[in-house]
Amino acid sequence: MNFKFLLPKQSVFCEDIVELTNLQREIALVFYDLTRSFKDFKEYAKKAQKIEHLADNKTHEIVYRLNKTFIIPFDREDIYKLTQEIDDLVDLIENVITNIFVYGIKTKEPALIEFAELIKEASQNLVNLSSCLVELKYTTRLRKLKKEIHNLESKGDRIFRKTISEFLESGQDPIRIIKWKDILEDLERIMDKYQEVGDTIEGIIVKFN
Repeated sequence: MNFKFLLPKQSVFCEDIVELTNLQREIALVFYDLTRSFKDFKEYAKKAQKIEHLADNKTHEIVYRLNKTFIIPFDREDIYKLTQEIDDLVDLIENVITNIFVYGIKTKEPALIEFAELIKEASQNLVNLSSCLVELKYTTRLRKLKKEIHNLESKGDRIFRKTISEFLESGQDPIRIIKWKDILEDLERIMDKYQEVGDTIEGIIVKFN
């Protein structure tokens, strides 16, 4: 059944998703700033944790509303999935920032800068993509944003493989390699998650076209 006629009354779900997506953009910028300044790690970790808590609260709010609203303009499972994926994205970025602090990382590896650039760009693309939910139209703009996110994810894969290979061949302290492997795996997962969220948004919109 098509629920388009209910959208004006149910725009709150679109607004909630956009707000949650803005929080992922905010924490992405915290990570980007951290990689540039590369100091005050504890303060950056606190900023990230604060945003992560806000995202958790917004996620709980959306899920609560989903459970209390009888009719919604989207498939309930789609909104739940999208909400969880964006929240997971925030959690992953927060985890990277926290681990840089906890692991006592002091060397600014090139891969960290490269991933920060990718995440910054993907985060803005995702904000733009989430706004397409308001119109619910499968447009050229939506396809372009999805393609850009896909390209960024592919770049992340290449950076990950290259950097891990270099670390393993470097003969460095195994503990240091383990720490960086953990961080790099999270960074790769972040880029994968951006693509997953983009696919989910696209799937929701396709159902209305």
